[in-house]
Amino acid sequence: MFKNPMQKFASTIVLSVIVLTHAAFAADLPRDEPLIPQAPVAEAIDTSEWGGFYVGIYGGYTWLQAEAVPNAEGDDDGVKIGGYTGYNWQFDNRVVTGFEAQGAYVDANAQTGGVSVDQEWDASLRARLGYAFENSLLYSFAGLAVTGAEARTITGSDQNTLTGFDIGAGLEFEIFEDVTARIEYDYDRYSDEAFALGGAGNTDVELESHNVNVGVGLKF
Repeated sequence: MFKNPMQKFASTIVLSVIVLTHAAFAADLPRDEPLIPQAPVAEAIDTSEWGGFYVGIYGGYTWLQAEAVPNAEGDDDGVKIGGYTGYNWQFDNRVVTGFEAQGAYVDANAQTGGVSVDQEWDASLRARLGYAFENSLLYSFAGLAVTGAEARTITGSDQNTLTGFDIGAGLEFEIFEDVTARIEYDYDRYSDEAFALGGAGNTDVELESHNVNVGVGLKF
């Protein structure tokens, strides 16, 4: 049975209203944004950062040489233990500069002629220049050095402080975060000082030492 034109028109209006209402409702619904996986952000750890304060302890082996003018030279070996502290600046080109102070108790003796010389302690204030690569620092240093010594003969004994210079080089590397280990060689040379050992006048004594040191430090 066929519908008349009015029925067709009414049906078309109703269908249009239904379609438009559904479209408007669908447009109001929230849309889920597609999930885009993000790559994890890696946190870089700069293991070659050497700037800032540091402290440490070290031990070493020393070869001491003494000369009591005008007597012959004499040498012997000994040990030392001490500590150090300093500050570094690191630049973009991996160059590292800084200053370091250190001091140690020394147990070393050298015989020169009839004079026995005991080195009792030493200290230094040095400037450092190095190059950082990966987790290591290769460096050289130079500075002022002082040491305390006692000289003895059969006629008497005396103590004195000698001044000089300290030069050397070393390698330092990070073993844990902010914890370092080092090995270095340094040479100390001290000018002569007069010791009152009794007898006729004073005795001038010169000292020099070669040292191999190992240490453990903490960076801040």
